[in-house]
Amino acid sequence: MGLAALLFWAMTRPGSTAFYMTPTELQAHGPTTAGETYRLNGTVVPGSIEQNGLTTTFVVSDGETDIDVTTDSPVPDTFKDRADVVARGGYDGATFTAVEVLAKCPSKFKAKA
Repeated sequence: MGLAALLFWAMTRPGSTAFYMTPTELQAHGPTTAGETYRLNGTVVPGSIEQNGLTTTFVVSDGETDIDVTTDSPVPDTFKDRADVVARGGYDGATFTAVEVLAKCPSKFKAKA
């Protein structure tokens, strides 16, 4: 009985069955509560990257919704315009504050056009 209750509780937690949220899903969900973190996945909007010291700001999009992202953490070398990124952090309803940013490595096996 206790195991079933624990499993039910874990599965009903926001984000428990999804590895990440798209910008559209995050915006629909709204602000996170203190201590609550999510993974945001999308594409870096070209021309949106700004760096000021250790702080990096950029915009992530899923083609439908744009979310402003800021981080004080280092960004990977693969982080650039149009990169597919996953950012982990919290959302205040306007800006996603990331504690970690991961960028997908470009495939060496992509077909050349």
